[in-house]
Amino acid sequence: MDEGTLTDAGLLIGLCQYEQAERLLEDLVAVAKERGDDQLASHALEGLGTIATRQGREARALELFERALAAAGEADPVERETLYIHTARLRAYGGDPGGAVRLLEGALSRVEAERDHDVAVFAYFAISLSYAYADAGEYGKAGTVLARALQVAEELDLRTRQRLYYALTRLNINTGRTEQAVEYGRKTLELTRSAGLDLVFESYHQLAYTLLDASETEEAGRYLADARGHSEGPLDDGFLEVEWGRHALQLGDFAGAIEHADAAIDLLSDRAVPGVLGRAYLVKARAYEALGEASRADRAYLMAIDGLEQQTGWPTDLAKACRRYGKFLRSQGRFDAALQMLERAGDAGV
Repeated sequence: MDEGTLTDAGLLIGLCQYEQAERLLEDLVAVAKERGDDQLASHALEGLGTIATRQGREARALELFERALAAAGEADPVERETLYIHTARLRAYGGDPGGAVRLLEGALSRVEAERDHDVAVFAYFAISLSYAYADAGEYGKAGTVLARALQVAEELDLRTRQRLYYALTRLNINTGRTEQAVEYGRKTLELTRSAGLDLVFESYHQLAYTLLDASETEEAGRYLADARGHSEGPLDDGFLEVEWGRHALQLGDFAGAIEHADAAIDLLSDRAVPGVLGRAYLVKARAYEALGEASRADRAYLMAIDGLEQQTGWPTDLAKACRRYGKFLRSQGRFDAALQMLERAGDAGV
């Protein structure tokens, strides 16, 4: 394997010099093909996938990660931890949480089969599996696997403990337990700051999200501003614009909410994360409704529900969208349609 070239490409990615890194890695893929070196091809393809996800091209990134995984064969999950995690994450984002679950269950099983396995690696895969379970709507399994990770929390390094708190925040968000989500969100950010860890954008963004759920608008705004300085690309920017839209709604700035939602829709237009796109349309729907623009609100509500239905494992968001749309339909005198939508909200909830 050409370790030197892979290292150079990794450094260029770290410096955000993506075009140069991409050329190096594409050349490596060609060299690997000529040599029949599947492992070299796998590492180079993973690097290309990393570039694609940094640029917000999530569908392309998933394709590259899948090719990297296939080239690696039965890759050791400990040695290729990042490849397994990224592939699973994008499978779930792309609407295949079952595929993410299968990949991570197999990886975790292989990690645990090793004598004296590293508890940090075990916890990292357990945390990632909890995300996949949640995205598949299997919240009981998500809670169970996180409880197993909590049992070894005292043995975990700070970075892994941070990810555990982050996962607990996410699970509580998904199941509508706002108070617990805020509590774990604060723990995540406190650890991120005090220990100088990564996931800086994610920590600020997640806490802002939970605070908006709790209607703590002013504090949420401060954390959104902090998150802005740590965005790593279009996907992060799109996530952030949705929350700025929610923030504007809570302040009664409906024109600003629509502006932020439109920015998010532009950034997320490849539909790699349909649920976030759906949440952007929900912001627009609520703003248009408040402005009395019923036809535009109606279309935006339908787009919101469509996106959230595609993003399996987000029942709380889907239930909220259906409930709000049902109330809107009732206000328009469309009582039968309103009743059907409110029933869908009940079916969608956790």
